[in-house]
Amino acid sequence: MAGASRSDSQPGNQAAAELWPREEARRIAERVAAYEPERPVIFQSGFGPSGLPHLGTMAEILRPSFVRKAFHLIEPSRPSRLIVFIDDLDALRKVPENVPNREDVARYLGVPVSKIPDPFGCCASFADHMLGQLGGFLAPVEVEYEIVRAAEMYSSGRFDEGLKLILEKHAEIIAIIAPTLREENRAGWSPFMPICPKCGQVVERAVTAYHPERGTIEFTCEKSAGGTSGCGFSGEQSVLGGKAKVQWKVDWALRWFVLKVDYELYGKDLTDSARLSGQILRVMGAKQPVGFPFEMLLDEQGHKISKSIGRGVSVEQWTRYAPIEVLKMFLLLNPRRARKLFLEAIPQYVDEYLDALREYAAASEEQRRESVLEFVIQSTTPRRFNSTLTFGLMMNAVAALGSSDRDFIWKYIVRYDASIAGDPETEKMGRALMECALNFYRDFIEPTKKIYTPTDAEREQLKTLAAYLRENQNASAEEIEKKIYDLGRENYDKPGKIFPLMYRSILGQERGPRLGAFIRLATPARVVELIDATIARTA
Repeated sequence: MAGASRSDSQPGNQAAAELWPREEARRIAERVAAYEPERPVIFQSGFGPSGLPHLGTMAEILRPSFVRKAFHLIEPSRPSRLIVFIDDLDALRKVPENVPNREDVARYLGVPVSKIPDPFGCCASFADHMLGQLGGFLAPVEVEYEIVRAAEMYSSGRFDEGLKLILEKHAEIIAIIAPTLREENRAGWSPFMPICPKCGQVVERAVTAYHPERGTIEFTCEKSAGGTSGCGFSGEQSVLGGKAKVQWKVDWALRWFVLKVDYELYGKDLTDSARLSGQILRVMGAKQPVGFPFEMLLDEQGHKISKSIGRGVSVEQWTRYAPIEVLKMFLLLNPRRARKLFLEAIPQYVDEYLDALREYAAASEEQRRESVLEFVIQSTTPRRFNSTLTFGLMMNAVAALGSSDRDFIWKYIVRYDASIAGDPETEKMGRALMECALNFYRDFIEPTKKIYTPTDAEREQLKTLAAYLRENQNASAEEIEKKIYDLGRENYDKPGKIFPLMYRSILGQERGPRLGAFIRLATPARVVELIDATIARTA
């Protein structure tokens, strides 16, 4: 909440974390040093369109874009591409909890998501809908990427060269993967999953014979990749032209091989998979891309964000409560450490961003090039925030003022710190933060506010503070803070014990900002009104 304690890991102290894209860029530069000048460096990320995109998806696409930017600072003339690979030939293995018409969708378990009708009713297929969502999801972050779809790669024949090689080397690939599987899953494992010509399902553990000389396999449709029963078809079928796909570890190696991928980030939970895919790639005669395993984004309970369950924060939610640049900075920092990403923590992240923005504005051009914000700021991003106002303080001012009148709130903010309106970029940021603060207050603070009933002794303490504020309307934040501490010393064994009373009585919550600065922002007169209302209500 707004009064939560700040993290120790401030952007100003993140030198090592800030440098990780540059470190990765140097690794890539070493890899591509012998390339022809016109050969592009290929960065890849992936999106499985079996569920709606979430902020974990954004991290998987933004993070390689950060490295790509750092690479171009080293090699400005070297072309590059960021490919987002869409595995739309993958079978639907379970129905996401956050899609409509789930019973209808369940009839298509085992069928490629590119062949399933859109449950939302607006696109040509399930995959097309999710791909459209991805485009809208990424639009606010100004990332340059290109889409490559699995269904097109397989059906167009662009994967055929790699598929022929996998068919030829199938025994070696099985020898790599089978020992890593549970014993009951080893028998019958195949690199290939044929797409049944009769029922259209992606068939798993069905291959009974391989014919590299003809480019075919024999199989029986007994069980789909979605766990449903097959139709019983049995026969010989080509592995080319979209009539089969490969198991995902093999598929990952196939992408690297055909697209000539140089760099890919992946979740730490996929480290072993990346290792196995690298071994398969070596069997195919190619070199594994430079890799970077990152830790997971977690929700408030410490669970991995999931698109199939619908767990996590949406970009629409984020931009309701914070500027998009704050999200980009969050995703840039500390990728090697699991981090919780939940809405109630947003105020802390906003204030960390404002600290970094103040440092950025005060820095030299050379220092700015080393700043984390060089990877975060966008074409419309304010480059300055000259105010000392924090987002937490602004949110508590909204709570205390008890109004949705923007002009009214803005006047209070300017009265507290006139510099917020003294510069166009600072004012732009300030007004954007005010809108976010209003949204956050309505959605999270207001519903949890509680009416507090002070004791007789506490009412006397509140009366004393109210009398002081009436008589000292122009007192500074420091003077007000000192008065509250003095009251605490007079009435408690430790002066800090008075603060919960003040937060409950003035803000209706357990914690809050530094009271001196807050009362100065809300004005002593307004706080006296709040105290008088509490006393009158409980007299």
